[in-house]
Amino acid sequence: MIAHLTGRPVHADADSVVLDVQGVGYLVRATTSVIRAAATLKAASMSVFIHTSVREDAIQLFGFATLSEQRLFERLLTLQGVGPKVALAIVSTYEPTDIRRAVENDDVALMQSVPGVGPKVARRIVTELRDKLNDIVPALTVLNATGGDLVPSDHTYYDARDALVELGIPLASAEAALRETDSDAPVSDRIRHALQVART
Repeated sequence: MIAHLTGRPVHADADSVVLDVQGVGYLVRATTSVIRAAATLKAASMSVFIHTSVREDAIQLFGFATLSEQRLFERLLTLQGVGPKVALAIVSTYEPTDIRRAVENDDVALMQSVPGVGPKVARRIVTELRDKLNDIVPALTVLNATGGDLVPSDHTYYDARDALVELGIPLASAEAALRETDSDAPVSDRIRHALQVART
């Protein structure tokens, strides 16, 4: 099974990228964050976490910018009525932290806003994912360093940092570049902005 690819993006469209890995082109169905990164990087090398789907008639590769995206996709596939197309749409539409927040708040409407997700599937996602996200997305609040009230945790920072390191940015440079980004921005936007900062 292929779990990870590093190569040069040679083509990207609305839902897939082609990665040239040592002369072999891999067609990868990908999340929006991967496709945006491919467009930003152009000829540079990039790394993608992979879920390999093997069927009788086809082998498909699904690509993700972070390990959290990949794991969320795989958990979604365990739910009845959720196939790869719908799972990819969910992970492309919302960050893992958004999905956890929807599950914790019983927000069926948010899940139903994803193309291809009807009311029954949305309800199933919110109900059945409740105990399956703890190792993917930490609790949405952490103790303040002073021991005061609970405050939101900057979860997108860690996903963006890990993605930047996978893209070849040194850890210290990735962390410094991320401090220049908006903590409320989606992971894909933080990665793109941090890449620009790190390479200037």
